[in-house]
Amino acid sequence: MDQRTKAKWPLGVVAEALGVRPRALVRWQDRQRLKSSVCRCGRPEIINAEMRQVIRKCYLDHYGQWGPRVLAQWCKAEGLGDWSHGTIASVIADLRPEEEPKAAPVRYEVIASNVMWSEDGTGFRQQGRKQELLVVQDEHSRLKLNWELVNGPARSADVCCYLEHAFDQYGAPLVLKHDGAGIFHTPEVRALLEKYQVLDLTSPAGHPGYNGKHERSMRDIKSYERAMRKYGHTGSLWARIRATMKDLNDDRPRPVLGGRTAKASYNAGLGQLTTRQMFRASVESKEQELLALATSRSEASKAHRKAIEQTLWSYGLMSIEGKVSPDFLLEAGTK
Repeated sequence: MDQRTKAKWPLGVVAEALGVRPRALVRWQDRQRLKSSVCRCGRPEIINAEMRQVIRKCYLDHYGQWGPRVLAQWCKAEGLGDWSHGTIASVIADLRPEEEPKAAPVRYEVIASNVMWSEDGTGFRQQGRKQELLVVQDEHSRLKLNWELVNGPARSADVCCYLEHAFDQYGAPLVLKHDGAGIFHTPEVRALLEKYQVLDLTSPAGHPGYNGKHERSMRDIKSYERAMRKYGHTGSLWARIRATMKDLNDDRPRPVLGGRTAKASYNAGLGQLTTRQMFRASVESKEQELLALATSRSEASKAHRKAIEQTLWSYGLMSIEGKVSPDFLLEAGTK
């Protein structure tokens, strides 16, 4: 190609000799000129021994808190060189602490029925009207103990009515878990929980997996109801929800429950629980102990939840899967 260029052969002749189209040859020549005029990034510039020592010293002088990106900007500002953060990372690689592997998620599993229930709601629209489905389920068996479809958003009177019906039919649980919605702080709901001596447990903010069983149940409900409409079910929304609950409670074998249905698992998990008064006293004692040990507002706000968890664990009503300290003060996300 160079010889033909020096001989000033016509572009069409050169393209024909190379077996390409003239337009393709023009594009290739343009790329060659671009390569010669623009500095292309190739292998990173080598940092000499003297500069390596300067960078390492700077890293140690700042107690290892300046990372490669910060050091790269510092080198550029000081006129030492314009190196990438990856190049600098290799200079200080032996000085940096090894990253600790991520801890396995902690999973709390309630091992008996009526120990803990969870409550949540999800929205539906029917003929332009907003409706909220309230569902309370047993944490051990995933059995939907009661549900109610109300005009949404639900009011405290709606929540009290359907919870009280479940308490009367199945017996009140030791603990009721919820997402901390304002409705659970209304006088009506607080009075109901106090009447039946039920401790409330609020899921920690930013940890939706803490109430994961119920979140999954709500997805299952909406998925089944949506599938019924897709397959041409012509009944009302309430009829579809009743069919959904029958499937989830009575018909569907659950792999997580060893192939049993939710209702069979609930019946198998029934047994004699600790007295409500003794359980509440243990929780209150542990909560005061944790509050005394708390060193921050964050730890103090978790004292009630941690006290319930530790008391359930100490009474053998909850198992823990994953690495966790028995003092329950660690910052461990729960599932």
